[in-house]
Amino acid sequence: MLTWRRFKITAILIVTALVILSYIFLGIPTSSSKALRTLSLFQLRRRSLAVETFVVDSGHTEKKRRRLPNLEKLTWPERECLLFPVGAPVTRQLPFKAQCSRGQMRTLWKLFNLFANVMEELSFSDRWMLYGGSLLGSFRHHDIIPWDDDLDVLVDKEVRPALWKKMRTLMPNYTIQESGQRDKICAKLIMPANTLLDVEGSRKLSTYDWSWPSVDIGYYISNVTHITEVARSYGRSYSYPKSDVFPLLLRPFYKTWVPTPRNTFAFTLQTYPGSLKCTSLTWSHAYETGLAGRTLPCVDLSKRYAFVERNPLFNLVQVDDEGLEQLDWVREKLVRGGKVIHEISLVSPRGEAYIDTYMLHKKLNP
Repeated sequence: MLTWRRFKITAILIVTALVILSYIFLGIPTSSSKALRTLSLFQLRRRSLAVETFVVDSGHTEKKRRRLPNLEKLTWPERECLLFPVGAPVTRQLPFKAQCSRGQMRTLWKLFNLFANVMEELSFSDRWMLYGGSLLGSFRHHDIIPWDDDLDVLVDKEVRPALWKKMRTLMPNYTIQESGQRDKICAKLIMPANTLLDVEGSRKLSTYDWSWPSVDIGYYISNVTHITEVARSYGRSYSYPKSDVFPLLLRPFYKTWVPTPRNTFAFTLQTYPGSLKCTSLTWSHAYETGLAGRTLPCVDLSKRYAFVERNPLFNLVQVDDEGLEQLDWVREKLVRGGKVIHEISLVSPRGEAYIDTYMLHKKLNP
């Protein structure tokens, strides 16, 4: 009996000694807080590796986009469309209503995808980004703004000659035309006999040289600190700090991952300063003429149209202003009438997780 007790005591002492030696020589944390810190650092390293998947770091993004969630497999709200195409006598463009027929919307997206594919083929996927109302649409709706009638991109001016050269090879099915210091990509004109029919193709509805639907291309120049759009709009020029622009990040725009400014929220505030409400279309890109705009609290449209709701994917106890600029995971839910349509996790500055769903400012109670 005594021998057995001695054996048990000896075994306990040996095990205790081995545990102590393992802590000393293997560097195992000696407290639960250290263990948690070690685990957190490990998680952060894994997160930082995944963050890079969303960064546009070369002229080709196809491989990266394949590694991202398949947006075509998400549930998407059915778009409102006009029963008859714009250009038919019975059609009017009304505030906060659909601005295109189904055929015209299909044409618009075909033109956009054509542009994106051309830029990828030319190895220029890091030289363009969503812009203007289209960028706001991606941020607020994961899609074109439901009451918008064109798509906007911003392209490095240095690649303009190469883009023109490539687009000329696609004529007559697609054309690129000058619009002052901007360009328009349009589809082949429909036959006049099809004016009342909802067919795909662009239409000549204004006195200008280009047709509609079209993709509107703005160009930027850059210096050490800023990029500036070459053309002026609404009586002013638009400049953005490079720290808000680069590196570009991939964001969802309907069923496609597209390049967007690094800090989409800050970028958008500089494009639309003080824009806390939703504004209807004030310019018809179909007829190239002004429209009587209206303004509403976006929440008033929340039962009709889907909006993006944001939250941090990983809860942090405390984050300073500098930390809010760091790239991290943000959960974005597309919500309509309080019901979640789809949910996706993506990478953006941490502060975007705290932006109000219906107003372009930080949540009052994050």
